[in-house]
Amino acid sequence: MRKVFFLLILISLSKLSFAQYLPEECPPDLRITYTTTKALLNSAENIYLSTDSCYYETIFNDITNRFTFFITGKDMKELYAVLNKYEIENIRTKQLQRAAPERMGDNLQIQWGEFNSILITNSGNMILEDKWLNNWKKIVKNIRKFVKMQQDDRSRNFVVKFDESLSGKKVAMYLSNDFLYDNTLPEINIEGFFVNLATVPGTYYLKVVVGDVNFAETFKVDLSEGTEVSLSLKGNSIIKN
Repeated sequence: MRKVFFLLILISLSKLSFAQYLPEECPPDLRITYTTTKALLNSAENIYLSTDSCYYETIFNDITNRFTFFITGKDMKELYAVLNKYEIENIRTKQLQRAAPERMGDNLQIQWGEFNSILITNSGNMILEDKWLNNWKKIVKNIRKFVKMQQDDRSRNFVVKFDESLSGKKVAMYLSNDFLYDNTLPEINIEGFFVNLATVPGTYYLKVVVGDVNFAETFKVDLSEGTEVSLSLKGNSIIKN
């Protein structure tokens, strides 16, 4: 009987040590990992925040871009207050009635100490309960704001040059599946027409669509400050010169 009683105490203590509740004060070793997945598009985003180091990572097909940055202890405490305000520890998900492994979504993990964590899965077969959608959006917005500031600070200009073969054509461009540009080009002389754009330096897939989706090409490009990408049209093919 004593052994059984002792075992019950150990189980209870184990449950307490793994309890999914945030401490009153922001833990000094708080780690936040937010991921988004788009299975059918073969792309993902990863955001990792801690007072030791942070990073933002994008994955598209075979290309991974990552940059690191830092946030202050004050920033982390403010974010911790947001987690509490929007009841991160109470947010619940439910399982879909049909399997949907291809469903894109996002996931959030909060970790502190050696074993404590809160994991919320909002992808695949799991989906947020409706009552928590607004809270979830507020939390994600506050996590993303740190990345947005870094992207704005790190973005550098590059140039896309169109030659006269693209005069008057409607052109749309996407950078690793993110919308970049959509406009009808003017009449272009021999010197070409230049469009100034910006992104965080890295390797990307540049998708160019002329007229409609039947005139589309995708190019792998390395973009940094001052990079020039020259495009022309030969028949139904888009050429990167």
